[in-house]
Amino acid sequence: MSFPKTGKYFRGNDEVSFAEMVSTVLRGALGDRPASVKLVARWTGAGERTVKNWFSGSCAPRGHHFRGLVQHCPEMLEAFLNSAGRADRFAFTRVEEARQRLRQALAVLDLMAQDENSPT
Repeated sequence: MSFPKTGKYFRGNDEVSFAEMVSTVLRGALGDRPASVKLVARWTGAGERTVKNWFSGSCAPRGHHFRGLVQHCPEMLEAFLNSAGRADRFAFTRVEEARQRLRQALAVLDLMAQDENSPT
């Protein structure tokens, strides 16, 4: 007895397979160089042959490997959320990143202002 394969496609504006989505994002973000395969293998702990299959779109990563991709490749998270119809969630992430950068910039400006006001 065999079970039907389910969950092969993510539904968004157009139906694209999960493996194709991962392949498109990896090639777009990292290119098709051998160094890219090695980098993704380090990120995920997967073997290089497995990662090559992800780049080609013939296979998709399992959950724990996908988590590693999302941790290191923000484009992967954005594509996944778009495919799930939750692009709004990624917008919140970008706002928080912008806030973090602003805090850092303000800290640098505060240091510069202190240096100008201190007697030499």
